[in-house]
Order: sequence, then C-alpha cells, then structure tokens
Amino acid sequence: MANLIIRRIVAAIPLLLLLSIAVFGLLQLVPGGPLAVYLSNPDVRPEDLERLRRSLGLDQPVWLQYVRWLRGFVSGDWGYSFSNGQPVLERVIERLPASVELVAASVVVAVAVTLPLGIVPAIDRRPLVRSLASTLSFAGISLPVFWFGLVLQLVFALSLGLLPSSGRTSPGDGGLLDRVSHVILPATMLGLVHAAAWSRYLRAAVADARTQPFVKAAAARGASRRTILWRHTVRPALLPVVTVVLLDVGLMAAGAVVTESVFAWPGLGSLFTEALARRDYTLLMALLMLASTAVVLFNLLADVCYAIVDPRVRV
Repeated sequence: MANLIIRRIVAAIPLLLLLSIAVFGLLQLVPGGPLAVYLSNPDVRPEDLERLRRSLGLDQPVWLQYVRWLRGFVSGDWGYSFSNGQPVLERVIERLPASVELVAASVVVAVAVTLPLGIVPAIDRRPLVRSLASTLSFAGISLPVFWFGLVLQLVFALSLGLLPSSGRTSPGDGGLLDRVSHVILPATMLGLVHAAAWSRYLRAAVADARTQPFVKAAAARGASRRTILWRHTVRPALLPVVTVVLLDVGLMAAGAVVTESVFAWPGLGSLFTEALARRDYTLLMALLMLASTAVVLFNLLADVCYAIVDPRVRV
C-alpha cells in the first residue's frame, strides 16, 4: 500500500507541474494581460502602468515570471491580490471553510439520495418503480443547475419562507441552527445533481452483482435474502461507486462556482467569480491550482480506497 501511494504521488507531481504551466500560459494569453483592469481607468497614466508593470515583474520574460511564481507558490508566498492588495493566501484561507462546509453537506445529501435511488430499482422489478427512478435520475442530470437553484429559492425561501435564500449566516446570528438552515438549499442543489448520476452507477452495479456466480452460490447454500442482498450484492456493488464518488467530490470541491453564485455563498467558488471579473491574475492562479490539486488528491484517495478493498490493484 505504501508503494502504491508513493507511486501515485510521484506521478501527480509532474501532472500538477504541467497543469500549472498550462494555466499560467493561458492567463498570459488573455487580451490586455494582468493590467487590463487598469486600462479603462482614465485617471491611470501610461507612466503609472509602466511603473506598476515593473513593480510586479511583468516586464520580465514569461518563463522567468512563471519560475518566480512557482517558487513563491511552493514556499507559501502566493503574492498579493491585484484588486485590493491583500495577500492571496489570506483571501483563500478566509473563504476555504465555507467551501468545505458546502461540499461536506452536499456529499451527505447526495449519498442519502443515491443509496435508495440506486438500490431499490435494482432489486424491485416493478416497472413503475424503475420508471420513476429513471425519470428522477434523468431529470437531475438534464435540468440546468442554476435554474434548479432558483426554483429552490422561489419555493422554499420566497413562497414558503422556510429557509434563507442566500448567504452563509444571518446578520447578528451565526449559530449552529442558523448555519444549518443556510446550507440546506445550496447543499440540496449541489447534492441532488450529483446523486442523479451516482444513483445510475449504483443501480447498474447492483443489477450486475445480482447476476454473479457468488450470489447464486450464496442462495444455493441457503443464505437468507437479507444476507444475499446486503453482503453479496450491495457491498460488492459499492466498490466502483465509491471510486466515482471520490472522483466527483474532487470536481465538486473545484467546481461549485454556479452553486455559490446562485446562493451568494462566500466560498472559493464565488471568490473565483470575483477574481475572474476583476482579472485578478494572482488570485486566479492560486484558485486554479487549488482546484487542480483537489482533483488530483481525490483521484489519489480513490486509488487508495480501491486498493484497500481490492488488493489486486496494489501490484
């Protein structure tokens, strides 16, 4: 297991390096460059732009700019935000807890919906049950995410008044119940979208596991229906689904931009939107590299979990 983890980490380092080069190069190709936000300001003189370009090291070759950025990023010096001059690392740390909270709540919602929606149709042969499950899955996959979030706000926040429509806490509150009430709608939106896909994986895996010889052998030995269902059918079927879930959690952590924008959630997704609108290059580089690292780490975690369950993949 240790050798597997070491091999995956060694393989991840050049991948992240290549991703950083690609992201840095793409940002350099954006029209206007990092100082584009100042070009539309009539009060900024050309000599001011030139002085700012020299102070930020933008007058140096691109490869040297990248080396300086990489050295600082690895050492924890992520530079300063172009929009307000605040250290990038401080801005990221300030928003990180909200994103972790949202992703964790979304995973709980997604798993709670995935298990019944994936297992019941696979073992219940009634056409109505299967058709209903397929319809719900297709709806979750097909509906636009932002539209679904707006519907949740209209129904549960504006019409019924049961839950807050946006934000992470209420002004002057911030208690546990207040935080839970604020996270329900965005977590439901993000969780149901992923549960729609996860349930289809689980349904197919359970249906395939029921046809395996070891299930028939267990029935021939006189095992109870419950033992056959949970120990010999559902448990093996969860292995590929767990892998898919872990891979998607990395993407969920990296791509909750739409959810955070719809619900004004103060996480890294909304921070990315702000940085993109203001062309805050140092902040964008940090956020994109964090997103890439999250995806790679959850891929590594998926490999480790798979190896724990199935030792054959360790070699």
